[in-house]
Amino acid sequence: MREQLIHLLELQTCDGKVRELESAAKQLPAKLDPLRRDLAKLQGMIDAERTKLNETEAWRKAQQDNIDKEREQFRSAQHKLQASKNSKEFNAASREVENKRKGTQDREAELKKIVEQLAASTTQLQARDGDVQKLRDELAASEAAMADQVNSLNAQLADAKAARDKARSLVDKQWVKTYDTLAAKRGYAVAPVIKGVCQGCHMALPPQLNNILARMESIEMCPRCGRLVYRKELLEPAATAPATEDPKPA
Repeated sequence: MREQLIHLLELQTCDGKVRELESAAKQLPAKLDPLRRDLAKLQGMIDAERTKLNETEAWRKAQQDNIDKEREQFRSAQHKLQASKNSKEFNAASREVENKRKGTQDREAELKKIVEQLAASTTQLQARDGDVQKLRDELAASEAAMADQVNSLNAQLADAKAARDKARSLVDKQWVKTYDTLAAKRGYAVAPVIKGVCQGCHMALPPQLNNILARMESIEMCPRCGRLVYRKELLEPAATAPATEDPKPA
């Protein structure tokens, strides 16, 4: 049964490697999510600013049209003033000219502020466009690098699965079924026993069971957690320093 226990341990090691690689392959793409969120957030801000900028530009054009009309009306009022024949017509034309002048000046002053704001906003928007492009380039580079990592992980995963299949084929079918049930229920199926204590549930085994494990004539289960157990020192002896030998003549 020693050989079967060794195969079971190998299968468990391979299973752990497969799970580790599958988890890494699944989590890897999510590492770029913060960068994607930053890019989407910045792009949303830019889109909102561009919409506002377009609305302001449309308003500016409308104001410019109004100013052009008022200038035309101002010139018409000046013509009336010049053509006035009496004081009444002169006074009325003077008031109209003054009102047109003041209205035009007010609109021009307001329009000037808007044009300055548009210029500043356009400059700021161009800078943000540059920031977005940098983020896009960073994301593209990261995605390319990640694709290489994913390919590497997939290759490692294929090797790990092949090793697991090989280890699985060496375990007797009756123990494969028990192993699968325990692994699904407990997370791992085989646990070492150290100084008479199961390392799966940390329960002290009955002395008789511990003695049975010492003979390695059968595969036993922990009475508490149900895992397959073995005495660690019998299958995983502590490493010892190699003995120093006198150099042999060449």
